[in-house]
Amino acid sequence: MSPLDEAIIANDSLPPAQRRTNQAIADEYNTSEAAVRRHRKALKRRSEQQQQGTDAYFGVPIEAISARGKTVRLADGSYEKITWKPGAAERAEVKRLAYEDIAPIFAEKPTPPAERRRSGTLVVVVSDMQIGKTDVRGGTKETVRAVRSAIRGIAQAAAAYDEIILVDCGDSTENFTNTVSQAQTCDMGLVEQIRTAQGVLADAVRQLAKACPSITYVAVPSNHCQVRSGIGRSNRANIAADDYGLLIQSNIQMAVEGRLGYEGVGFLAPSPHLESLTVHAQDGTVMGVTHGHAAGSKGRVADWFRGQAFGCVAGMQNARVLLHGHWHSFSVQTVGDSRQIICAPTVDPGSSWFQNASGESSLPRLLTFELGQGTSSGWRLWS
Repeated sequence: MSPLDEAIIANDSLPPAQRRTNQAIADEYNTSEAAVRRHRKALKRRSEQQQQGTDAYFGVPIEAISARGKTVRLADGSYEKITWKPGAAERAEVKRLAYEDIAPIFAEKPTPPAERRRSGTLVVVVSDMQIGKTDVRGGTKETVRAVRSAIRGIAQAAAAYDEIILVDCGDSTENFTNTVSQAQTCDMGLVEQIRTAQGVLADAVRQLAKACPSITYVAVPSNHCQVRSGIGRSNRANIAADDYGLLIQSNIQMAVEGRLGYEGVGFLAPSPHLESLTVHAQDGTVMGVTHGHAAGSKGRVADWFRGQAFGCVAGMQNARVLLHGHWHSFSVQTVGDSRQIICAPTVDPGSSWFQNASGESSLPRLLTFELGQGTSSGWRLWS
Protein backbone atom coordinates (compact mmCIF):
# COMPACT_ATOMS: atom_id res chain seq x y z
CA MET A 1 0.00 0.00 0.00
CA SER A 2 1.35 3.42 -0.98
CA PRO A 3 1.74 6.40 1.43
CA LEU A 4 -1.05 8.14 -0.52
CA ASP A 5 -3.38 5.17 0.09
CA GLU A 6 -2.53 5.23 3.80
CA ALA A 7 -3.23 8.96 3.96
CA ILE A 8 -6.63 8.50 2.27
CA ILE A 9 -7.61 5.70 4.68
CA ALA A 10 -6.51 7.76 7.70
CA ASN A 11 -8.38 10.81 6.42
CA ASP A 12 -11.60 8.89 5.71
CA SER A 13 -11.59 7.41 9.22
CA LEU A 14 -11.86 10.90 10.77
CA PRO A 15 -15.20 12.54 11.64
CA PRO A 16 -16.62 14.33 8.57
CA ALA A 17 -15.92 17.79 9.97
CA GLN A 18 -12.20 17.00 10.36
CA ARG A 19 -11.59 15.43 6.93
CA ARG A 20 -9.39 17.20 4.44
CA THR A 21 -10.40 17.73 0.84
CA ASN A 22 -9.00 15.70 -2.03
CA GLN A 23 -7.07 18.78 -3.18
CA ALA A 24 -5.45 19.22 0.23
CA ILE A 25 -4.26 15.62 0.23
CA ALA A 26 -3.06 15.99 -3.38
CA ASP A 27 -1.02 19.10 -2.49
CA GLU A 28 0.66 17.28 0.41
CA TYR A 29 1.70 14.33 -1.76
CA ASN A 30 2.57 16.37 -4.84
CA THR A 31 -0.06 14.77 -7.07
CA SER A 32 -3.34 15.70 -8.71
CA GLU A 33 -6.79 15.81 -7.18
CA ALA A 34 -7.92 13.29 -9.84
CA ALA A 35 -5.22 10.86 -8.65
CA VAL A 36 -6.57 11.05 -5.11
CA ARG A 37 -10.05 10.26 -6.39
CA ARG A 38 -8.73 7.27 -8.38
CA HIS A 39 -6.89 5.91 -5.35
CA ARG A 40 -10.00 6.29 -3.18
CA LYS A 41 -12.10 4.35 -5.72
CA ALA A 42 -9.49 1.59 -5.93
CA LEU A 43 -9.39 1.29 -2.13
CA LYS A 44 -13.18 1.03 -2.00
CA ARG A 45 -13.21 -1.62 -4.70
CA ARG A 46 -10.54 -3.71 -2.94
CA SER A 47 -12.46 -3.52 0.33
CA GLU A 48 -15.59 -4.84 -1.39
CA GLN A 49 -13.60 -7.60 -3.10
CA GLN A 50 -12.09 -8.75 0.20
CA GLN A 51 -15.63 -9.45 1.36
CA GLN A 52 -16.52 -11.28 -1.87
CA GLY A 53 -13.24 -13.26 -2.07
CA THR A 54 -12.67 -12.65 -5.82
CA ASP A 55 -11.14 -9.76 -7.74
CA ALA A 56 -14.04 -8.31 -9.75
CA TYR A 57 -11.92 -7.19 -12.70
CA PHE A 58 -9.48 -10.08 -13.11
CA GLY A 59 -11.73 -12.87 -11.80
CA VAL A 60 -9.10 -14.60 -9.65
CA PRO A 61 -9.24 -15.41 -5.92
CA ILE A 62 -8.04 -12.55 -3.71
CA GLU A 63 -5.65 -14.87 -1.84
CA ALA A 64 -3.93 -15.74 -5.13
CA ILE A 65 -2.95 -12.11 -5.79
CA SER A 66 0.64 -11.51 -4.72
CA ALA A 67 1.22 -7.93 -5.94
CA ARG A 68 -0.58 -4.87 -7.32
CA GLY A 69 0.50 -1.92 -9.43
CA LYS A 70 -0.93 0.79 -11.72
CA THR A 71 -1.09 -0.17 -15.39
CA VAL A 72 -4.72 -1.02 -16.24
CA ARG A 73 -7.29 1.77 -16.31
CA LEU A 74 -10.68 0.53 -15.13
CA ALA A 75 -14.13 1.90 -15.93
CA ASP A 76 -14.21 4.03 -12.78
CA GLY A 77 -11.03 5.82 -13.84
CA SER A 78 -8.65 4.05 -11.48
CA TYR A 79 -5.61 2.06 -12.58
CA GLU A 80 -4.81 -1.48 -11.57
CA LYS A 81 -2.34 -4.28 -12.19
CA ILE A 82 -2.04 -7.60 -10.41
CA THR A 83 0.44 -10.46 -10.35
CA TRP A 84 -1.26 -13.77 -9.57
CA LYS A 85 -0.58 -17.48 -9.51
CA PRO A 86 -1.69 -18.93 -12.86
CA GLY A 87 -4.31 -21.65 -12.55
CA ALA A 88 -5.34 -20.43 -9.10
CA ALA A 89 -8.92 -19.66 -10.14
CA GLU A 90 -9.36 -23.05 -11.81
CA ARG A 91 -7.85 -24.98 -8.90
CA ALA A 92 -9.97 -23.06 -6.40
CA GLU A 93 -13.15 -23.85 -8.36
CA VAL A 94 -12.28 -27.54 -8.69
CA LYS A 95 -11.52 -27.71 -4.95
CA ARG A 96 -14.83 -26.01 -4.17
CA LEU A 97 -16.76 -28.55 -6.24
CA ALA A 98 -14.61 -31.58 -5.36
CA TYR A 99 -16.78 -32.96 -2.57
CA GLU A 100 -20.06 -32.84 -4.49
CA ASP A 101 -18.28 -34.23 -7.58
CA ILE A 102 -16.51 -37.15 -5.90
CA ALA A 103 -18.43 -38.04 -2.73
CA PRO A 104 -21.35 -39.75 -4.56
CA ILE A 105 -18.88 -41.99 -6.41
CA PHE A 106 -17.62 -43.41 -3.11
CA ALA A 107 -20.97 -43.49 -1.31
CA GLU A 108 -21.31 -47.27 -1.53
CA LYS A 109 -18.88 -49.43 0.44
CA PRO A 110 -16.88 -51.72 -1.88
CA THR A 111 -16.67 -55.39 -0.95
CA PRO A 112 -13.79 -57.24 -2.68
CA PRO A 113 -14.37 -60.94 -3.32
CA ALA A 114 -13.21 -63.12 -0.44
CA GLU A 115 -11.75 -65.95 -2.54
CA ARG A 116 -8.33 -65.34 -4.06
CA ARG A 117 -7.29 -67.44 -7.02
CA ARG A 118 -3.67 -66.25 -7.04
CA SER A 119 -1.42 -63.57 -5.53
CA GLY A 120 0.73 -60.92 -7.13
CA THR A 121 0.72 -57.27 -8.20
CA LEU A 122 -1.25 -55.93 -11.16
CA VAL A 123 -0.29 -52.52 -12.57
CA VAL A 124 -3.15 -50.60 -14.21
CA VAL A 125 -1.99 -47.65 -16.35
CA VAL A 126 -4.16 -44.73 -17.40
CA SER A 127 -1.99 -42.45 -19.53
CA ASP A 128 -2.49 -39.39 -21.70
CA MET A 129 -6.30 -39.17 -21.55
CA GLN A 130 -5.99 -35.47 -22.43
CA ILE A 131 -9.61 -34.85 -21.44
CA GLY A 132 -10.97 -31.91 -23.43
CA LYS A 133 -9.06 -32.77 -26.61
CA THR A 134 -10.88 -33.31 -29.90
CA ASP A 135 -9.27 -34.99 -32.89
CA VAL A 136 -9.65 -37.74 -35.49
CA ARG A 137 -11.45 -40.18 -33.15
CA GLY A 138 -13.82 -37.71 -31.51
CA GLY A 139 -13.60 -35.85 -28.23
CA THR A 140 -14.13 -36.09 -24.49
CA LYS A 141 -17.26 -38.22 -24.72
CA GLU A 142 -15.46 -40.91 -26.70
CA THR A 143 -12.41 -40.83 -24.42
CA VAL A 144 -14.46 -41.17 -21.23
CA ARG A 145 -16.48 -44.02 -22.74
CA ALA A 146 -13.28 -45.87 -23.74
CA VAL A 147 -11.65 -45.52 -20.31
CA ARG A 148 -14.73 -46.61 -18.38
CA SER A 149 -15.26 -49.59 -20.66
CA ALA A 150 -11.66 -50.69 -20.20
CA ILE A 151 -11.76 -50.23 -16.41
CA ARG A 152 -14.86 -52.44 -16.14
CA GLY A 153 -13.03 -55.27 -17.88
CA ILE A 154 -9.85 -54.71 -15.88
CA ALA A 155 -11.78 -54.76 -12.58
CA GLN A 156 -13.09 -58.23 -13.36
CA ALA A 157 -9.58 -59.52 -14.06
CA ALA A 158 -8.14 -57.70 -11.03
CA ALA A 159 -9.96 -59.98 -8.60
CA ALA A 160 -7.14 -62.46 -9.19
CA TYR A 161 -4.53 -60.23 -7.53
CA ASP A 162 -3.66 -59.28 -3.97
CA GLU A 163 -2.44 -55.82 -4.93
CA ILE A 164 -3.16 -53.22 -7.62
CA ILE A 165 -0.97 -50.26 -8.52
CA LEU A 166 -3.15 -47.74 -10.36
CA VAL A 167 -0.93 -45.29 -12.27
CA ASP A 168 -2.02 -41.96 -13.71
CA CYS A 169 1.01 -41.57 -15.97
CA GLY A 170 0.16 -37.93 -16.72
CA ASP A 171 -1.64 -35.68 -19.21
CA SER A 172 -5.05 -36.49 -17.78
CA THR A 173 -6.24 -33.08 -19.08
CA GLU A 174 -5.57 -31.37 -22.40
CA ASN A 175 -5.14 -27.87 -20.84
CA PHE A 176 -4.93 -24.70 -22.93
CA THR A 177 -1.33 -23.59 -22.50
CA ASN A 178 0.84 -26.13 -24.33
CA THR A 179 0.13 -24.79 -27.83
CA VAL A 180 -1.83 -21.89 -29.29
CA SER A 181 -4.19 -24.24 -31.17
CA GLN A 182 -5.62 -25.77 -28.00
CA ALA A 183 -7.99 -22.84 -27.58
CA GLN A 184 -9.67 -23.93 -30.83
CA THR A 185 -9.48 -27.72 -30.46
CA CYS A 186 -10.83 -28.30 -26.92
CA ASP A 187 -14.47 -29.20 -26.35
CA MET A 188 -14.61 -27.93 -22.74
CA GLY A 189 -12.97 -25.37 -20.46
CA LEU A 190 -10.15 -26.13 -18.07
CA VAL A 191 -12.31 -26.45 -14.94
CA GLU A 192 -14.56 -28.96 -16.70
CA GLN A 193 -11.54 -30.83 -18.04
CA ILE A 194 -10.20 -31.29 -14.50
CA ARG A 195 -13.60 -32.24 -13.07
CA THR A 196 -14.24 -34.77 -15.86
CA ALA A 197 -10.80 -36.41 -15.53
CA GLN A 198 -11.27 -36.42 -11.76
CA GLY A 199 -14.57 -38.26 -12.12
CA VAL A 200 -13.06 -40.86 -14.45
CA LEU A 201 -10.12 -41.59 -12.14
CA ALA A 202 -12.33 -41.62 -9.03
CA ASP A 203 -14.59 -44.17 -10.72
CA ALA A 204 -11.51 -46.26 -11.56
CA VAL A 205 -10.56 -46.32 -7.86
CA ARG A 206 -14.13 -47.34 -6.96
CA GLN A 207 -14.27 -50.15 -9.52
CA LEU A 208 -10.86 -51.53 -8.59
CA ALA A 209 -11.59 -51.32 -4.85
CA LYS A 210 -14.45 -53.75 -5.45
CA ALA A 211 -11.99 -56.22 -6.94
CA CYS A 212 -8.94 -55.91 -4.71
CA PRO A 213 -8.39 -54.94 -1.05
CA SER A 214 -5.04 -53.19 -1.61
CA ILE A 215 -4.63 -50.33 -4.09
CA THR A 216 -1.85 -47.78 -4.50
CA TYR A 217 -2.84 -44.77 -6.61
CA VAL A 218 0.28 -43.27 -8.21
CA ALA A 219 0.34 -39.92 -10.03
CA VAL A 220 3.20 -37.93 -11.60
CA PRO A 221 3.44 -34.41 -13.06
CA SER A 222 3.19 -34.01 -16.84
CA ASN A 223 3.47 -31.38 -19.56
CA HIS A 224 -0.24 -31.03 -20.36
CA CYS A 225 -1.19 -30.81 -16.68
CA GLN A 226 1.48 -28.29 -15.72
CA VAL A 227 0.28 -24.95 -14.41
CA ARG A 228 1.83 -22.40 -16.77
CA SER A 229 2.24 -18.62 -16.83
CA GLY A 230 1.97 -18.54 -20.63
CA ILE A 231 1.83 -20.75 -23.71
CA GLY A 232 4.78 -23.06 -24.28
CA ARG A 233 7.08 -25.50 -22.50
CA SER A 234 9.29 -22.80 -20.99
CA ASN A 235 6.46 -21.16 -19.08
CA ARG A 236 5.94 -23.50 -16.12
CA ALA A 237 4.53 -21.27 -13.41
CA ASN A 238 6.00 -22.91 -10.34
CA ILE A 239 7.39 -26.16 -8.98
CA ALA A 240 6.58 -29.56 -10.49
CA ALA A 241 3.87 -30.18 -7.87
CA ASP A 242 1.73 -27.40 -9.39
CA ASP A 243 -0.01 -29.90 -11.62
CA TYR A 244 -3.68 -30.62 -12.35
CA GLY A 245 -3.14 -34.40 -12.29
CA LEU A 246 -1.71 -34.15 -8.77
CA LEU A 247 -4.64 -31.90 -7.79
CA ILE A 248 -7.02 -34.64 -8.94
CA GLN A 249 -5.15 -37.25 -6.92
CA SER A 250 -5.24 -35.01 -3.83
CA ASN A 251 -9.00 -34.45 -4.17
CA ILE A 252 -9.67 -38.19 -4.51
CA GLN A 253 -7.46 -38.89 -1.51
CA MET A 254 -9.48 -36.47 0.63
CA ALA A 255 -12.72 -38.06 -0.61
CA VAL A 256 -11.81 -41.64 0.35
CA GLU A 257 -9.98 -41.02 3.62
CA GLY A 258 -11.99 -42.48 6.49
CA ARG A 259 -14.53 -44.20 4.23
CA LEU A 260 -15.41 -47.80 5.00
CA GLY A 261 -14.11 -50.20 2.39
CA TYR A 262 -11.32 -47.87 1.24
CA GLU A 263 -8.90 -48.44 4.11
CA GLY A 264 -6.56 -50.30 1.74
CA VAL A 265 -6.30 -47.44 -0.77
CA GLY A 266 -2.97 -45.59 -0.57
CA PHE A 267 -1.63 -42.62 -2.51
CA LEU A 268 1.85 -41.90 -3.83
CA ALA A 269 3.20 -38.80 -5.61
CA PRO A 270 6.72 -37.40 -6.15
CA SER A 271 8.26 -34.91 -3.77
CA PRO A 272 7.22 -31.35 -4.73
CA HIS A 273 10.28 -30.55 -6.86
CA LEU A 274 10.59 -33.89 -8.68
CA GLU A 275 8.73 -35.32 -11.68
CA SER A 276 9.32 -39.03 -10.99
CA LEU A 277 9.06 -41.59 -8.20
CA THR A 278 9.56 -45.26 -7.42
CA VAL A 279 6.92 -47.68 -6.14
CA HIS A 280 7.41 -51.15 -4.66
CA ALA A 281 5.43 -54.21 -5.68
CA GLN A 282 4.26 -56.70 -3.08
CA ASP A 283 7.40 -58.81 -3.46
CA GLY A 284 9.74 -55.80 -3.34
CA THR A 285 10.23 -55.28 -7.08
CA VAL A 286 10.89 -51.58 -7.68
CA MET A 287 9.26 -49.68 -10.56
CA GLY A 288 10.09 -46.13 -11.57
CA VAL A 289 7.30 -43.92 -12.89
CA THR A 290 7.58 -40.67 -14.84
CA HIS A 291 5.54 -39.01 -17.55
CA GLY A 292 8.36 -39.08 -20.11
CA HIS A 293 8.48 -35.55 -21.48
CA ALA A 294 11.69 -34.72 -19.59
CA ALA A 295 13.64 -37.15 -21.78
CA GLY A 296 13.12 -34.97 -24.86
CA SER A 297 12.38 -37.86 -27.23
CA LYS A 298 11.33 -41.49 -26.94
CA GLY A 299 14.74 -42.60 -28.17
CA ARG A 300 16.42 -40.79 -25.27
CA VAL A 301 14.35 -42.30 -22.45
CA ALA A 302 16.98 -44.97 -21.80
CA ASP A 303 19.67 -42.29 -21.39
CA TRP A 304 17.36 -40.33 -19.09
CA PHE A 305 16.79 -43.50 -17.01
CA ARG A 306 20.55 -44.09 -16.72
CA GLY A 307 21.12 -40.50 -15.65
CA GLN A 308 18.41 -40.63 -12.98
CA ALA A 309 19.75 -43.97 -11.70
CA PHE A 310 23.35 -42.70 -11.63
CA GLY A 311 22.18 -39.59 -9.76
CA CYS A 312 20.12 -41.67 -7.32
CA VAL A 313 17.08 -39.50 -8.06
CA ALA A 314 13.85 -40.69 -6.43
CA GLY A 315 15.31 -44.16 -5.89
CA MET A 316 15.69 -44.79 -9.64
CA GLN A 317 18.96 -46.65 -9.05
CA ASN A 318 16.87 -49.48 -7.57
CA ALA A 319 14.21 -49.57 -10.30
CA ARG A 320 14.11 -52.72 -12.41
CA VAL A 321 11.24 -51.35 -14.50
CA LEU A 322 10.61 -47.81 -15.74
CA LEU A 323 7.05 -46.90 -16.75
CA HIS A 324 6.34 -43.75 -18.72
CA GLY A 325 3.76 -42.24 -21.07
CA HIS A 326 3.87 -39.10 -23.25
CA TRP A 327 4.84 -40.85 -26.51
CA HIS A 328 1.38 -42.41 -26.96
CA SER A 329 2.36 -45.86 -28.28
CA PHE A 330 2.94 -49.08 -26.34
CA SER A 331 6.42 -50.59 -26.30
CA VAL A 332 8.71 -52.61 -24.03
CA GLN A 333 12.47 -52.19 -24.20
CA THR A 334 15.25 -54.02 -22.34
CA VAL A 335 18.32 -51.98 -21.31
CA GLY A 336 21.38 -52.39 -19.13
CA ASP A 337 21.29 -55.39 -16.83
CA SER A 338 17.91 -56.60 -18.14
CA ARG A 339 15.98 -53.59 -16.85
CA GLN A 340 12.78 -52.76 -18.72
CA ILE A 341 11.38 -49.53 -20.08
CA ILE A 342 7.63 -49.59 -20.74
CA CYS A 343 5.92 -46.87 -22.75
CA ALA A 344 2.19 -46.76 -22.03
CA PRO A 345 -0.34 -46.25 -24.84
CA THR A 346 -2.59 -43.23 -24.95
CA VAL A 347 -6.35 -43.32 -24.62
CA ASP A 348 -6.89 -39.88 -26.23
CA PRO A 349 -8.82 -39.18 -29.50
CA GLY A 350 -5.68 -39.39 -31.64
CA SER A 351 -3.31 -36.81 -33.10
CA SER A 352 -3.95 -35.64 -36.65
CA TRP A 353 -0.84 -33.44 -36.37
CA PHE A 354 1.41 -36.45 -35.66
CA GLN A 355 -0.37 -38.58 -38.25
CA ASN A 356 0.10 -35.92 -40.91
CA ALA A 357 3.76 -35.48 -39.96
CA SER A 358 4.76 -39.13 -39.66
CA GLY A 359 1.95 -41.30 -41.01
CA GLU A 360 1.77 -43.09 -37.66
CA SER A 361 -1.11 -43.40 -35.21
CA SER A 362 -1.94 -45.53 -32.17
CA LEU A 363 -5.15 -47.13 -30.99
CA PRO A 364 -6.64 -45.79 -27.72
CA ARG A 365 -5.92 -48.36 -25.03
CA LEU A 366 -5.30 -48.85 -21.31
CA LEU A 367 -2.36 -51.01 -20.26
CA THR A 368 -2.08 -53.65 -17.53
CA PHE A 369 0.83 -55.88 -16.61
CA GLU A 370 2.11 -57.98 -13.73
CA LEU A 371 4.99 -56.69 -11.63
CA GLY A 372 7.16 -59.06 -9.63
CA GLN A 373 10.39 -61.05 -9.42
CA GLY A 374 12.35 -58.03 -10.60
CA THR A 375 10.54 -57.62 -13.90
CA SER A 376 7.20 -57.07 -15.64
CA SER A 377 5.19 -59.56 -17.68
CA GLY A 378 1.73 -60.33 -19.01
CA TRP A 379 1.25 -57.00 -20.78
CA ARG A 380 -2.30 -56.52 -22.01
CA LEU A 381 -4.03 -53.66 -23.83
CA TRP A 382 -7.67 -52.90 -23.00
CA SER A 383 -10.40 -50.98 -24.80
